Order: sequence, then structure tokens, then C-alpha cells
Amino acid sequence: MPASAAVLNSHSSRIDISLMTGEASSEVSRLLLRAINSVERDEAATIDFVRKASTLLRPATFTEAAPVAERAPTGGLAPWQAKRIKLFIEEHISHSISLDELARLVKLSTSYFSAAFKVSFGTSPHNYIILQRIDFAKQRMLSSNAPLCEIALDCGLSDQAHLSRLFRRVTGTTPSAWRRYLAKPDAVGVSTLPALSHAI
Repeated sequence: MPASAAVLNSHSSRIDISLMTGEASSEVSRLLLRAINSVERDEAATIDFVRKASTLLRPATFTEAAPVAERAPTGGLAPWQAKRIKLFIEEHISHSISLDELARLVKLSTSYFSAAFKVSFGTSPHNYIILQRIDFAKQRMLSSNAPLCEIALDCGLSDQAHLSRLFRRVTGTTPSAWRRYLAKPDAVGVSTLPALSHAI
């Protein structure tokens, strides 16, 4: 069963329309009908229709209503999902991290997860992971004298050349140049570095 169909079945089975006003009931019915009609061709739209219907319902109409603060912004990840993803990436920064793995972690389809992630984090999962790997490399260079080949592996990258390519793309300079700059006697910290570009 597609993820959208599962969400539709899960939500519709818990809705008690009899507890609603006539106008709200009609709108919920309309949204659920649209969700049913789009379930085979547009998973993201189906989930969006179901979520819109859900917002019209009082919390008491769900057997497992989530607190308002924990509900996802339209199209984005729920706060608990974003928190779980961030923690997982931090804890697995030294390993390969796949999109499918992240989507499964928060029980979403890969395509919906990608779109929701971009809404919540402002960039794609791939770009976000790259930025986290580069930040981790900076921390390692600041806190140790480890060779760049070792730091590259610690960041989950294949080799030093891979680290250098990504580091230059993100910061506009190489890891070795960045490290040399910080080693200068007059360098007082990261804030004195030249402006960095975060384009991926």
C-alpha cells in the first residue's frame, strides 16, 4: 500500500464526523474525497488534503491527537521528525547516509520526505548532510592536528580529495588553506575568516 493510502486510511478511520458542525463536516468530506481521487497519482497532494481535513477537526475527534505544537507545518516535517533527523545525521556523520534511510526513520515515503525536508530545513537532504560534514571537518581541524585524510574519513567522505572538493564548494577555500589561516598567530577565531559561500 502506498504511504499516502496508509495515511488516508489511518486518518479517516479515526475521524468522527458526527461531532462536527455541518459546514466543517462538508469541508472535511470534500477534502477526503479529493484525497481519495488523487491517491494513485499524487501522493504529496493526497497527504496534504488529509492534513487539511485534519486541521478542521477538534483534537477530541482523534484517538491519538498530537499536541498543536507538535503538528507539522504545511508540507514540512513535524518538530519530532526534524529533531530525530538532525540527531541521526549528527550521530552518523562518519557513515554513509541514504535518503531512503532518513525517510524510513520518520515513516514517510522518500519523495514526500524530500519535499518536507526542504520546507523545514531550507535545503535538500543531500546539501544539508554536506554542510554538516563540512562543519564537522572544521571542528576536527580546530580541535586536533589529525591529517586531512583521517578527517575526511571521520566526516564520512571517501578520501582527502573528496573533502577538498566539497570544502572548497561550500567555503570557497581548501581545508588546508582554512587550517593554515587559523594557525596564524594573529588569527583570533573563525569569525575573522573571509566571508564564506554556502552555495552547493
